[in-house]
Amino acid sequence: MSTQAPNRQSTPPVRGSWEEMLAEARQLAVRDDERAGEKYELLISRLVKLPLERLAANEFRMQRMLEECMFTYQSFLARRNRLQEAIDLQADQLIYIFDSDAMAVWNERQAYMLGWLDRHDESLVLMAKVQSETPWDIGLRWQLFEMYRKQGRKEEMAELIVELEGLLDALERHRLAPPDEAISVETLQGLVRYLKMMTAIEEGEWQAAYDFFVEAATISDAYKENWHQLFRLLVLNGESKLASRALNREKSPSSQGFWRGLNGLYSGDKEGSKVEWEQVTRIPIDELLMRSAADWILSQYYLGDPKRVGLQLALRLIENMRQNRDPLIIALAGLGWAVQGEYSHLRTNIEFAISQLRGSFNGNKLPEFNWYFFRDLIPAEEFAKIEHYFEVPRGRAA
Repeated sequence: MSTQAPNRQSTPPVRGSWEEMLAEARQLAVRDDERAGEKYELLISRLVKLPLERLAANEFRMQRMLEECMFTYQSFLARRNRLQEAIDLQADQLIYIFDSDAMAVWNERQAYMLGWLDRHDESLVLMAKVQSETPWDIGLRWQLFEMYRKQGRKEEMAELIVELEGLLDALERHRLAPPDEAISVETLQGLVRYLKMMTAIEEGEWQAAYDFFVEAATISDAYKENWHQLFRLLVLNGESKLASRALNREKSPSSQGFWRGLNGLYSGDKEGSKVEWEQVTRIPIDELLMRSAADWILSQYYLGDPKRVGLQLALRLIENMRQNRDPLIIALAGLGWAVQGEYSHLRTNIEFAISQLRGSFNGNKLPEFNWYFFRDLIPAEEFAKIEHYFEVPRGRAA
């Protein structure tokens, strides 16, 4: 679910026009300049006062401008952890500002921010409402399931799966296709198995989890090439034999090698781990897939990164990303400095990574699988200073 900003003009905007004000705000936002917030706030305060017919004129030009300002300013506030301000933004005007699709996106974002403020009941109620209004949205259903999982709400997790199975059963009985043409029955069936896999993992039923993912990968292309969704969890939870079987399906040599090394480390085979990581580090950088670059970097880190080549690649990737910088690569760069014993950049990188996560509404802490890497590679006394920046795996020391 997403909203699209209006098409950017190819000609310079007229001086003093709404378009010029918006262009200035955009440029400041690209530079993450604090003044961008002031520009967007001013634009919103003026746009919301326009008559509806003015907003609708010229194919809703001003309406689209108002929506862009609202969503961009909300992200600006979230990135700076000004969450209550983002939640309260034009709260009494929302029904006049957004149509139903935009309102659903707004409410989804609100639900995340409420959760970040530990207002979990409010968050879940709002997210459940959004998901119920768009029952075929795979991303929303998965997000709601994850929110239930992190709160340990197993009954709600089960209900979400049963509801989806009921929708699929109705399609099959009436020989219908999903109402959203972008979604296939196979993808929905794969999602059912994936959610059952996660439920089995919560119960510690590892073989069942493995079997459910095999079914998902057999049924749906959405999972066939994504075995990392299974083997990462198996490795990190010490299920080394099942992890080895799942790793056989990974096609990226860098990812397979790094995770085989980590699997060996956690099962006590330090020498075997070193061999795996050394093989990964011999893979030329120009042969790396983007999705496996982090695993190549981590292989360098677990070997001590004596020539700083892992850190250099992380920094190069950040520079090349420019506007859309990957928060996890930013955090990895901080880890790279820490591996070198230089901790001054560590907290700065982590805080910047989390601000990027918040601004894209993908979280307010680093994902829990990162917790393991930082715990492994940073001295305990240094890790204790930053552990609160991570989603800590349940059952681990906080």
